[in-house]
This record gives sequence, structure tokens and C-alpha cells, in this order.
Amino acid sequence: MEECPLKPIKYNVHTIFQDKPIEDVKEISKHFRLPIHLVLCNVDGNMNIAMCVRTCAVLGISDVWIIGRRAYDARPEVGGRHYVNVHKLDKIEEPYEFFMSKGIQPFLIEQGGSSLEEFSFKPYLKAPVCFIMGCESTGISPEWEKNLVKAPRLSISQYGMIRSLNVSVAASIILYEYIKQLKKSSPI
Repeated sequence: MEECPLKPIKYNVHTIFQDKPIEDVKEISKHFRLPIHLVLCNVDGNMNIAMCVRTCAVLGISDVWIIGRRAYDARPEVGGRHYVNVHKLDKIEEPYEFFMSKGIQPFLIEQGGSSLEEFSFKPYLKAPVCFIMGCESTGISPEWEKNLVKAPRLSISQYGMIRSLNVSVAASIILYEYIKQLKKSSPI
């Protein structure tokens, strides 16, 4: 039997795009981005930030907002920043107004919110959304929580003893559930 040699992967993109110039692949990716934003407020750890950017690139999320941290080690992104808009800001004074002025519906991802498993995104599927996540140990700052009191608050049910999921894992779960409901309402 003749062996089939594996073709080396040139870029971390789908096989059908391997032979295209990387700049073309970046341009193509812009047409497939979903109107979904992930906001990381004062998130600790280079790995958390980089893995969130990579997850967003894999899922076709349009934007990642990194608030309160200007630098991080991007190596774990594996090129993800080429396929998602990454914004770095020191702070946002009025987060609810900031996102609403851009036509983006904010959601707080924090303990004590509505259960993700039971939440219907149906009323929110027509406009861009953003999912706001805070630091694993302290969550979203009290100032942001106070300002975002009008935003729906969602939680991932936990059955074990550990207080919280890793930020990148929690972001993956939230984004996946939103996309699943978006896909059911109108095929992507």
C-alpha cells in the first residue's frame, strides 16, 4: 500500500486556504466575522487573553476589547489576532453608554446572573452584542457592574467546588452558546 505523505501546514487556517497568500486569507476572514464582541476587563494572565483572542478567531468573532492591560504575550494566539479586531484601551468611563452608542448590546458574564443554559438570546440576535468578562479572582469591577446594571447578567452553572472557570474557557462556552442560538434562528 502506498503511503500518503502529509502536507505541512503553512498557516493556522483551514486547509482550503493554505495555498493562498496570508494577506488574502486575512481579507477573506473579514467577510465571515460575526457581529459579536468579547470584552476582557482587567483580566490577569497572558494565556487567558491570548487564548480568548484565538477562540474568537476560531469562532469568527469580530472584535476583542482588552481593557486595562496594554501588553500581553501573543504567542498562544497562534496568529488569531490576524482574523479578529483587537482593541486595547486603558479604561472606558461609561461602558454601558460606550457600547450602546456603537449599537452593541452588552452582557455581563458574572456569578449570580441568569443561567446560560436557560437563557434565550432570541431578543438580542438581530444586533451586535458584547460579552463582558472580568478577572477570575475578583470578577468585573464594582464601577462597571454599577454602570452596566441595565445589561443582562449571565452565569455558567457550576456544580463543583472551584469558584470560577478559567476566563478563556468561560468565554468559549458563552460564545459557543450564543452562536448556537444564532445559528438556530437563521443559518450563518
